[in-house]
Amino acid sequence: MKRAVSIATLLIFLASISMPFPAKAQVRQLTIFLYAAKFVCGKSDNRIVSPGQYFTAINVHNASPTTAVRYIKRFAIALPEERPGKLSEFVGGTIPPDQAMGIDCENIYKHTNTPPGQFLEGYALLYSLGELDVVSVHTAGHSEVETLHTERVPARRFPIGRSKEMTRMFSLQ
Repeated sequence: MKRAVSIATLLIFLASISMPFPAKAQVRQLTIFLYAAKFVCGKSDNRIVSPGQYFTAINVHNASPTTAVRYIKRFAIALPEERPGKLSEFVGGTIPPDQAMGIDCENIYKHTNTPPGQFLEGYALLYSLGELDVVSVHTAGHSEVETLHTERVPARRFPIGRSKEMTRMFSLQ
């Protein structure tokens, strides 16, 4: 129940930015796009996955040729034995029209306060007000790359109204 409340609060918070509030009491519907990109980083402890070194690069492209897209992101760590891990704080920014950015293991370690190289898996959660192209690139190996996998991350769409909370969150104040 707590998780449902926090997700609902987040969605309301996310939807309220990008446009000024109308002078009248009209509520405009906005759509929040959520992308949950799987990540696997670090050296395996041989308990969860095969021995080796794992890396993830998440490529994020603003598909609009004319409009910048504001986003916020955070990371959800998955623990073994069916235990949920911690959630990082939100961070965000803007991707200019038709440009791209990358999120890699170094970024994930930094935002989750995890020592670099430690085995870590979970999801990068990206929330945006515009549609994005999101692709995860996973590699693993011992002394060289032995496997490579790419996966396009689908968007989940949440139509919601705007609020002052959402404006603050996407404004990153």
